[in-house]
Amino acid sequence: MRIGFLFNHYATHQVPHAAPYAFELSRIRPDLDVTVACSTIDEMMMAETIGRLYPGHRCIFQPLYVSSTRLLIDKVISRWSLKRKRYTLEQNLDFFRSLDVLVTPERHALQLRKRFGLTDLKIIHTRHGAGDRKGGFDARCAEFDFTLLPGQKYVDGLSEHGFLGRHAVVGWPKFEVMQKLKPEPERLFDNDNPTVVYAPHFDEHLSSWQTMGEAVLELFAGLPHYNLIVAPHVVLFKRSQRHKARMPRGYARRPNILIDKGSARSTDMTYMRAADIYLGDVSSQVYEFLHEPRPCIFLNAHGVDWKNDPHYRHFALGQVVDDVAIGLEAALEQAFSCHDAFRSKQDAASAYTFCSEADSTAAERGARALADFFDSMAAPVAPAKQEPARQAGLLAAAP
Repeated sequence: MRIGFLFNHYATHQVPHAAPYAFELSRIRPDLDVTVACSTIDEMMMAETIGRLYPGHRCIFQPLYVSSTRLLIDKVISRWSLKRKRYTLEQNLDFFRSLDVLVTPERHALQLRKRFGLTDLKIIHTRHGAGDRKGGFDARCAEFDFTLLPGQKYVDGLSEHGFLGRHAVVGWPKFEVMQKLKPEPERLFDNDNPTVVYAPHFDEHLSSWQTMGEAVLELFAGLPHYNLIVAPHVVLFKRSQRHKARMPRGYARRPNILIDKGSARSTDMTYMRAADIYLGDVSSQVYEFLHEPRPCIFLNAHGVDWKNDPHYRHFALGQVVDDVAIGLEAALEQAFSCHDAFRSKQDAASAYTFCSEADSTAAERGARALADFFDSMAAPVAPAKQEPARQAGLLAAAP
């Protein structure tokens, strides 16, 4: 059986969410042919770096072909949209036809069936975000043959929307990978002032950047006793025209402000681990930040009735500010003193979002679940309906 792990993006942020499964799978199942396929050099370098954490893995690294013409087109139009994913699929169909199973952290790979006719290819989803926003629960989630989920939150959410298919709950391998790659948080400023990481989402209908971003920068420019890291989702400025994103000039020269429009450090938890306070809107990065519970502040940029909206459940994990000019400085001043009021909620939210077990890693649990699924592909279907399983390594059917 030939298994492919696909990374098809211009940034590396999806690689830690799936590559660990590939390396662990190849170690526990030497009978499987496992290939890690990447569409960019950066993705390949990240995958190889992670691979070194799994000595003895047997994965093959496969660079995918994208023509220079397509790359030029993508460079020109990427500010408005991203066509490169489709080009990559289209120009590597022979590779995808050679696979029995494709494992991917994103949903665009379903185009191999819909657009390109590879109807016999089994496609498995690992996901690459653990947030609450509605966009994480769409009908495409039900089209995968199997899905690895980080925690019970996604079992419940997908089930509620009617999109839960065959799955296993295995956890979040990115935590394990980043802890090994960067055991200690980086010191990013030459002072001991509290550091705030501002991580706005890219979707202009949900993000705080388009309406509040400049006000946030202006406020911190006048608060030199705080450090500010501006680290938006990598898509925000890659598709700046589509998402109506611009970076005001002058703030990057402030000694207490660090702006990163999309480097590797904005996706490898460097900033999430270095900060003392989280400032955001709907980004799933809040749950990565809360791997170590700390104060959070949320910007309600669109006047959402968030208390009654499950897609904003993370707003209950910290203070909520509706107006930067009126409320943000006060929220900063009391962030540490009021954190105890949110600590138990943060702990519960993390446990609900991410499964963990003391005797195994997420990569191990995911690899076992994948191996069980592959074995079931050739096994006869049991006549009796089985009770849905939610433990790692067991195949759970849709309820």
